[in-house]
Amino acid sequence: MKLFLPILRADLAINETYTYADDIPLNCPISVFGGQDDAIATPDSLTAWRDHTFSNFSLRMFPGDHFFLKTQPEALSKAIFEDLQQNHLQLNQ
Repeated sequence: MKLFLPILRADLAINETYTYADDIPLNCPISVFGGQDDAIATPDSLTAWRDHTFSNFSLRMFPGDHFFLKTQPEALSKAIFEDLQQNHLQLNQ
C-alpha cells in the first residue's frame, strides 16, 4: 500500500484537475483499442481519437468490457504488434 497509494492519489488528482485544450493534431499514427461491452469508453468516444492525428488511425474492438486487456492479452498484443509493424513499413517507404 505504501508504494501504490501515492501513485493512485496522483492519478486521481490528475483526473480531477485535467482540462482538455484543443491543439494541432499529431503527425503520427494512433491505434485505439476498446472492449465491445465497455460502457465507459464507447466506440464513439474512442473514434474521437481520430481527430488527434493527421496520420493513420485504427480502432479495434475486442470482446469484453473496460478491462478487456485482462481477458484478451494475446489478441491485444497481436493487434499492437500488427499496427506497429504496419506503421513502421509505411514510415519507411
